[in-house]
Amino acid sequence: MPDALIDTVIFDMDDVLCDYDRKVRVRHMAESTGLGEDKIVAAIWDSGFDEAADEGDYSAAEYLAETRRRLGVDISPDDWAAARRASMTPRPNVLAMARQVGQRAAIACLTNNGLFMRDMMGMIFPEAPALFGERMFFSAELGVGKPKPQVFLAVLERVGGVPARALFIDDSAEYIGGAEAAGLHTHQYRDEARLRRTLEGFGLL
Repeated sequence: MPDALIDTVIFDMDDVLCDYDRKVRVRHMAESTGLGEDKIVAAIWDSGFDEAADEGDYSAAEYLAETRRRLGVDISPDDWAAARRASMTPRPNVLAMARQVGQRAAIACLTNNGLFMRDMMGMIFPEAPALFGERMFFSAELGVGKPKPQVFLAVLERVGGVPARALFIDDSAEYIGGAEAAGLHTHQYRDEARLRRTLEGFGLL
């Protein structure tokens, strides 16, 4: 017997559906802009700009314009997307599991990312929008990000799910805690084998 009746499964993106390495991203940006890696990290991440974008403080156009202003260079959308794409390695087996789960439950993806990232996903990680379609949610469009419990409830409202029958999968213990506070079942991702066992335990594979 399954551990519980689950009819909605929400997947994180980075380090669940794909490997993500920010160092590779920064290195790629440094090569395309001629800037030092430390300057890029300070301007985009240490400043709080990236987190503000994830919370929806910038439209897609505003994000690119502000990125250029902070870096002092005219970085192109293609170069920005190429750097993000270079930092990500899809996990085919996890994507396949998500696709299989989608035959028994509603599936969605929730990622803490901004609107420019959302608009460039077709270039960056096309496997994800192909799999989740309109059920791929970005914190910026929801106006709140993980680990706040409200973001999980907002996703469930949009997909017609309820916390008691929803499973959230993420690599971050902090984000898992937020989902649990919202009443969802959770699985902290560590490897494919343990994820498969959890999904099988819920009767989703």
